[in-house]
Amino acid sequence: DLHLSLRRQRQMCIRDRSDGLQKQISKATLLKNKPLLITDADEVLLNFVKCFEIYLEKKGFWYDLTSYALFGNIKQKGTDEVVSNEVILEYLDDFFRTESKDITFVEGSIHFINKLLDSNFQVLVLTNIPFKYLDDRKHCFQKNGLNLQIIAGNGPKGLVIKELIRDFNEKVFFIDDLAPHISSVKEEVSRSKTIHYISDERLSKLAVSPKEADFRAYSWKDIYNFLINEVSG
Repeated sequence: DLHLSLRRQRQMCIRDRSDGLQKQISKATLLKNKPLLITDADEVLLNFVKCFEIYLEKKGFWYDLTSYALFGNIKQKGTDEVVSNEVILEYLDDFFRTESKDITFVEGSIHFINKLLDSNFQVLVLTNIPFKYLDDRKHCFQKNGLNLQIIAGNGPKGLVIKELIRDFNEKVFFIDDLAPHISSVKEEVSRSKTIHYISDERLSKLAVSPKEADFRAYSWKDIYNFLINEVSG
């Protein structure tokens, strides 16, 4: 059951502030007079799936995108034998280790993030990348001209955001490609406006937005227009 799973992860998140998460939260700087956009990275700002497919191709595997899943969908080229979850996790870790500095950005993402910054927004990235690869992810953003605060989280994102904005009273917006994170944030921070966005069109066609999503976006232009409209009212 999804809700039971999220509840267990939430309890783990409360107990476990490993990998420097609590320290990252305490160091985050939010300006009191600017609306806040908190955004995921993979499949929102970054082309995770397309870059992971290229990586897998080199290893002799392919990513079957006929369903919205990672586990069970990585297959051996030639035989279509399903790769075990344990092996997928190993390759995923190696992908982040070798590719995090060079993963490409989603079309329009850099342009519209900069337009939002020029429009008085502040932007923070909350990404569930392993903490040991956080510096590589920061390097990727910086070499593409984005000097944003980036936090490496783990588990559902609602509790992290609740703590981040404890003393913040401006408008809060959240973008993610995964429905459970949208639901988690809405549950913990009901005043937030949530945006469901999946940059890969193949996956986007397979996904249904959760009821907790305030807006379903199909491009960064959609996201920009929604955000500007929300703060202009």
